[in-house]
Amino acid sequence: MSNLENLIQKILDDANTKASIIMEDAKRLKNEIIETKIKEANENKKKVVDRAIGEANLLKERVISSAELKVRNEKLKAKQQVIERVFELAKERLKSLDEDRYIAYLNNTLKGIPLKGEEVLIVPENMRSKIKGIPNLPKVSEDETVDSGFLIKDKGIILNYTFDSLVENYREELETEIAQELFKE
Repeated sequence: MSNLENLIQKILDDANTKASIIMEDAKRLKNEIIETKIKEANENKKKVVDRAIGEANLLKERVISSAELKVRNEKLKAKQQVIERVFELAKERLKSLDEDRYIAYLNNTLKGIPLKGEEVLIVPENMRSKIKGIPNLPKVSEDETVDSGFLIKDKGIILNYTFDSLVENYREELETEIAQELFKE
């Protein structure tokens, strides 16, 4: 029986040797698979991190751009308020012209208007009595007044020379000049 035992032992030894080889191959394959998966995971991690960094940078740029836009808009709003204040001050100063300057303005302006003699002149109440004695002027209205400047009425036609109207009329072309003068940069 010893041959049988030797044969069994040889089969067992061969089986153990093959099992060891299979186990070694399995361990090697396991390590290769683990290394491959680790490598893939690291590559995926790098892609995710790179994408996150890109998105974060884009978001940061958007936030900065939005903040810069808000600042620019606030500056423009403040500048527009200053320009508006300049026009309001100009209107106030024109409304408070002294008598001599107002009469000079009235005479100079009326020289350039072809009058027929039937027109009615509407002036500020505080200037009415001073204007009535000036020769070659249209008839001064007794019941109508304006805040500043004057109006000329003739059969349903009104020529508006009030200071508010004149300032608003020239506003668009003056805004650029005023802005350039006030906000030299």
